[in-house]
Amino acid sequence: MNTIELTPKNVSEILKKNQELCLNRINRYFGAFETRIFSKSKYEKREKEGEPEPKGFTGSFFERYSKKSDLESFDGNDVSAAICLSIEGRGFWVASLLKEDIDLSCFSGLAYEECISDVSNDFFDKPGISQVLDGLLKINGIGLVVASKLLASKRPFLFPIFDRDASKFFGVQVPTNKKMAKSTYLGWCKSWQQVVSNLGVKRELEKIGKNTSIKTNDQISPLRLLDVIFWFEGQPKEEQKLKC
Repeated sequence: MNTIELTPKNVSEILKKNQELCLNRINRYFGAFETRIFSKSKYEKREKEGEPEPKGFTGSFFERYSKKSDLESFDGNDVSAAICLSIEGRGFWVASLLKEDIDLSCFSGLAYEECISDVSNDFFDKPGISQVLDGLLKINGIGLVVASKLLASKRPFLFPIFDRDASKFFGVQVPTNKKMAKSTYLGWCKSWQQVVSNLGVKRELEKIGKNTSIKTNDQISPLRLLDVIFWFEGQPKEEQKLKC
């Protein structure tokens, strides 16, 4: 996979050059979902025999659980939202997360739809954000990817997901230790703040949003739309690639 730097100019150009593909990816991701009735191995066997894959992506349910969660604390809806994004909900970290009662006062007063482009430039430098990350990352079983998905559930318009596939596209690797994890994620947030705040990116996303067939598009954050577009790039079965 070729990598590019995560900058407003690069993202804007990619969206502009790939309008149809971006729209297709969003419509597929948030489209119809077919209830899974077989095991994963059964579906894989059926696929080899020429049977179609089940429709839909579990991640399309992320917002439904996220919207139901408590604005001021992590709860089971955040865990369910994160699990929809293909993480394993092991009891030891789920129980620990709820027991720790992590202080979210640094952003609990912000609306659910508070956008990353509307907070101050130094928002992610504030001690409270680092303390929340420290509280999450100290729990056995919660690494950077899981922590980012839990934060994104709390405020999906404010906190970007750190996904292995999307981050790899931008040349950012999953860190090997928790100290690096925090600095990597905060840097990731600042980069996406610049991207989402960019007028060119906003304009291209609006074009895509106007044409999407997804009824809940107005409840899906710009960060999620962008994450979905770039997540697809790392999927082995995705044959059509973005023009950079």
